[in-house]
Amino acid sequence: MSTMVPVAPRERVATIDVLRGFALAGVLLANLFWLYSARQFEHPADTRLVDRAADLFAVVLVHGKAQTLLTFLFGFGFAVQLIRARARNERVLALYLRRLAVLFCIGALHVTLLWWGDVTWNYALCGFVLLLFLRASNRSRVVWAAILTFIPSLLFALPSVRGVFIHREWFVGQLHQFLGVLHGPSYRATMAAHVRFALVYISPFVLAYFPWLVGRFLLGFVAGTQQWFKDDGAHRLGFFRRLLGFGLVCALPRSIVVLFGPHGPHRFGVAASLALALLDEVGTLGLTGAYVALVVLLMQRPAWRRCLVLMAPAGRMPLTTYLSQSLICTSLFYGWGLGLAGHVSAAGCIGMALVIFAAQVAACHLWLRRFRFGPLEWVWRSLVYLRRQPMRV
Repeated sequence: MSTMVPVAPRERVATIDVLRGFALAGVLLANLFWLYSARQFEHPADTRLVDRAADLFAVVLVHGKAQTLLTFLFGFGFAVQLIRARARNERVLALYLRRLAVLFCIGALHVTLLWWGDVTWNYALCGFVLLLFLRASNRSRVVWAAILTFIPSLLFALPSVRGVFIHREWFVGQLHQFLGVLHGPSYRATMAAHVRFALVYISPFVLAYFPWLVGRFLLGFVAGTQQWFKDDGAHRLGFFRRLLGFGLVCALPRSIVVLFGPHGPHRFGVAASLALALLDEVGTLGLTGAYVALVVLLMQRPAWRRCLVLMAPAGRMPLTTYLSQSLICTSLFYGWGLGLAGHVSAAGCIGMALVIFAAQVAACHLWLRRFRFGPLEWVWRSLVYLRRQPMRV
């Protein structure tokens, strides 16, 4: 049996790292815009034209798309790890289980110490479900991806179903309690509040959100087994051109609804709610697919490639990049830090996100000049492979 080792830098696919960096930029923008800033909960009035434009930009181009891309890449990574592990005759199951267990522990620490909105523990739990599809055909994976994506979303679009799982008065009370701690000066108080509110926030939606994640994992799994990004996608350019056009067409109806009447369909009852939920899912998947295709196609052009690969170091350090976003943003927005929550406009949130991510990309470039992995990636790999990994380049 060969010795189990992580992927060497020379084996990495630049397009994957660029896509992962692109996803992390979107995740930061979405989290800062709605969650770190508390805009989702405190509903500030955006009266300036620039803020209304920023809000539309976030809703149409970012909301749901960044996490969809990140979950797609998680599933893709699982398939790639499986293929490589089998080629090396490694113990696939043990390696994968340790990887998820360590990821869950990192996510749990993240929730406790920094931020309630962590997704890594969710990814770890849902990652175990992928084992059920280990021997399934790609056709079965696509069918189940569709079922897990659309059925729960359509069910939760029904007021009668939402009413069973979401008790508004209780949730509002828990939210006000959490916001009081968030704006307060005590870091210690936020640690307990994070864990409690993470469970409060996700519990009503767990029957929809976890299937939603698994459905996207499966789409990435299929892409990995079909080697979409081999040679940076150069052998499938016709497919990516079609994906770009098809994705934009799928995204157009939902974008029109958002731009010209985001609240209108709810006035017409259950049928319109179901239609809107369907448009949401189709539009999100379509636009995310268009993003993937556009990056692949632009990576074939030398000038664009030189620009895009600037984001690759952030994609090589996804865990460090993601958790450091929490450290930076909670320091800026929470009461124990600068206390900016509730005081930053929509346009200001987007500007802050872009500045923070640019600084992160620069820091990743500097770090990877000396080291093979990001610091948290090094910890993760060392625990997964049960040996200290070489750190310096």
